Amino acid sequence: MSKYPFINRKTELKNLISGLKHGRDYVLIAPRRFGKTSLAKKVLKEISQDNNYLIIHIDLMFYSGGDVKSIAEGIINSCLNMLGISGKIRQLWRQVDFSVNLKLNYGDLGLEPIIQLFKDSSGEDDWRLLEEALELPEKIAIKKNKKVIVFYDEFGEIDHFVERVIKVFRSVVQHHEEVSYLFAGSQETLMNKIFLDKSGAFYRFGELITLKELTKPDVFMYIAETHPKMKPEIISEILELLNGHPYYTSRILSYFISNPEMFIDVKSFYNYIRAVLIPQEEAYLELQILKIKERVNALDVMRVLSLRLSPYTELQLKEQQVYSTLRMLEIGGYIRKESRGIYTITDPLLNFFLRD
Repeated sequence: MSKYPFINRKTELKNLISGLKHGRDYVLIAPRRFGKTSLAKKVLKEISQDNNYLIIHIDLMFYSGGDVKSIAEGIINSCLNMLGISGKIRQLWRQVDFSVNLKLNYGDLGLEPIIQLFKDSSGEDDWRLLEEALELPEKIAIKKNKKVIVFYDEFGEIDHFVERVIKVFRSVVQHHEEVSYLFAGSQETLMNKIFLDKSGAFYRFGELITLKELTKPDVFMYIAETHPKMKPEIISEILELLNGHPYYTSRILSYFISNPEMFIDVKSFYNYIRAVLIPQEEAYLELQILKIKERVNALDVMRVLSLRLSPYTELQLKEQQVYSTLRMLEIGGYIRKESRGIYTITDPLLNFFLRD
């Protein structure tokens, strides 16, 4: 459980809980640290209180640099963990008592053939293994006589694999009747390509929910109600700086509880940002900058955007170079296109860090 307060997205929370329990599928899109995973986990925690439902959580970020077999392995491990089988398939298949346990309790799931396929797979066998792994949630639902909800986090990472992977995903999961799916991703362009483009493998699969910044009036009211000692001018400054960003807002509120002296006035608030929050988040911010620097001209473009200027006029680059760089940054989820030629940096603290 997060140590930071969850700033409720009441509508999304209610709709997701109700919809998933009634067999609907959802696609949740939001930039990094916009609270999509926190929202999903809260939804799944609420649903898990009902004994009629089982939850499987798979984060594809862990397998983005792997291969087809690594994805299958991750799905299998998540399913085994949900069944209460501790350990990973890579180690478990060697244990005699594990094999006996499978035969006695899970023989009708077909786990033994999957394990044998995992041990021997190569080439086309890897694709069979992925198909079998994807079928497991439906088999578990039928065996347990319960509904299963599968949460795939950072599903956009699947776009980095060969196109066949995502087609196999769709070909299997579209037939499941006892499983509801929640797909989440932070790379908006990639998620749109997968779920919204007519050529996308998951076109018209599930209801799309795009998380934006929390509205300023809602955040102002939330902070004023939960932290009545915080001065209105400080709340306004938080909204101006973070634009309703849920993660950073939650961090600030958590710090305020034990350190109210850092929020006496606007100047002290920005002292806190520079002296406390940025150092706490520096490793993450530096990692984002390193990733951005992998793209030629990208950091220069980001710095210009942080100043609310146009890279087309401020940088001595050809128009096509600027366009290509903006496109790469948008695909990576670092910026969002607001209108023609107008882009904003999705992470407000990174924006401040670059500008400051």
